[in-house]
Amino acid sequence: MALNEPIAASAPPGEDDSLIVDHVARIVRTLVPAGQPLRHLDVGAGWGHLIHRLQISHPQIECQGIDYNPAHFELHGVPIAHGDFNVDRLPYPDASFDLVTCTEVVEHLENYRHVLREAFRVTRPGGWLVVSTPNVLSLKSRWVYFIHGFFVYFDPQPLKDDSRFYPGQRHITPVPFFHLGHALLDAGFSEVTPHCDKSQRSSSFWAAVLGPLLRLFAGRVARRRIRHFGPLPESVETLARLNNSWPVLTGRTLIVTARRAQ
Repeated sequence: MALNEPIAASAPPGEDDSLIVDHVARIVRTLVPAGQPLRHLDVGAGWGHLIHRLQISHPQIECQGIDYNPAHFELHGVPIAHGDFNVDRLPYPDASFDLVTCTEVVEHLENYRHVLREAFRVTRPGGWLVVSTPNVLSLKSRWVYFIHGFFVYFDPQPLKDDSRFYPGQRHITPVPFFHLGHALLDAGFSEVTPHCDKSQRSSSFWAAVLGPLLRLFAGRVARRRIRHFGPLPESVETLARLNNSWPVLTGRTLIVTARRAQ
């Protein structure tokens, strides 16, 4: 598919048919003014859809991409590199980019914490990282797990040597919000904030009904833990409280922003 052609809807008629990259681009617009010069790295660039959207919304952006299979990349004039995000050092100097994006990548990795540490290394002080992954903590996903034993988007997978499937397509690592945020704090980021692409109707209904009760029980468990083991750093306690926030309880896709301190 050429990137200047309309992309088919990803949801039934009458529902939000925008793609995850559209929502990531929307969030980027809230972080970085459109007229500001911007050096951007897209980790897991795929076909280049996110870069294409950011080039439209931020005319002064300078983009580069890196992907496990750069042969998929379709944008002309944008540098694209190969990388194995489980083990490779990103081929860029320290503090090279104002914005790093990593959309729908970490769930495919055996070692997602490695690529987040690398993202921190190449982000400039004051720069932003935006990560997205399937939201396994939405109330819809929690219910599916309770009934079937599998999170939404994490059904049984083929083995990596199955010739009928491209190994990189497999969702092998569910990453809940707390553990993604914890990995970002460990890497050195701050201001870790959850967002979502769209709120699912079923999850939104049950979040309105059960959300206060979930937060009450989570607070009781946290107080008991603190009495027995002492408090954790406030940044970690904040992540734990956000585990039952509206974006996490209702979102189809989890989008997390984090900043490298000045």
